[in-house]
Amino acid sequence: MLQIQHITSAPKQKMTLVLPDGSKVTMSIEFMPQQYGWFITSLTYTDTNQNTFQLNGIRIVNSPNMLHQFKNQIPFGLACYTMGNREPTQQQDFSTATSILYVLTQTDVKNYALYLTGSGNG
Repeated sequence: MLQIQHITSAPKQKMTLVLPDGSKVTMSIEFMPQQYGWFITSLTYTDTNQNTFQLNGIRIVNSPNMLHQFKNQIPFGLACYTMGNREPTQQQDFSTATSILYVLTQTDVKNYALYLTGSGNG
């Protein structure tokens, strides 16, 4: 798991994440006050062979892998954890580290899938 650093309280942000294999994820996030939440308005993954995966309009929620349903299409995931037994609903949640967003490595994604099926060691 790799923590995504430098998320501010700005309502619209764009970032490029470099995965361990050198491929890139470009992600735009936006805080929507009327929805009381953060949303990934655009996520684009381009692998080392220039294949592209696009995802738009997903709410950021507490989850060990918000992108689990795409585990056969992309080699990474996104996890979010928030203190206080609540969802990331405040504009300053990421800037104050009340909520933390992580990129899951391919190994993390596989281990989580094994856990869900009961095939894991633990």
